[in-house]
Amino acid sequence: MCELILLIFVFVVSSGLLVGESVSTCKCLDRIILLHNIGDFRIISSPNYPEPYCSGMNCNWHVVAPSNKFQIQFSADNLDLRKNMDDILFYDHSKPELLVNRTDNYRCTGDDLCHYTSHFQYLTIRFKTSNMEDIKNFGFQAVVTTRDLNGGKIRKRI
Repeated sequence: MCELILLIFVFVVSSGLLVGESVSTCKCLDRIILLHNIGDFRIISSPNYPEPYCSGMNCNWHVVAPSNKFQIQFSADNLDLRKNMDDILFYDHSKPELLVNRTDNYRCTGDDLCHYTSHFQYLTIRFKTSNMEDIKNFGFQAVVTTRDLNGGKIRKRI
């Protein structure tokens, strides 16, 4: 048992990685976010936030509302992107599908507020940055939540 612990310790020390440390702040994976109930929310942010983000990024969050009776609402009040170079793009879906040859429904760039409400149960949010270097902007942090299609009113069955 002591040999195993020593072996793990040697590996961690020799690789230079700490537990919980990511390999690169300039990479991102496609993420699936399941929102289970009305009012359920998640906080998403650009990689490395609040430090400057990297060039050449293409990050996707695939958000799913509980049913087709819900919309997805995105809200970022602290946007700091390079205007017309880096974007947050939104793709609405009525069913799960790939983004191949899809046109975005909406986009945000620069340092304005960014708010978007989907029309359907599925929403893909893409953070795409230009390959040009020298980024001093910190990106974004946003809240993604569900909203009832009836304008937030919950109907009770009689």
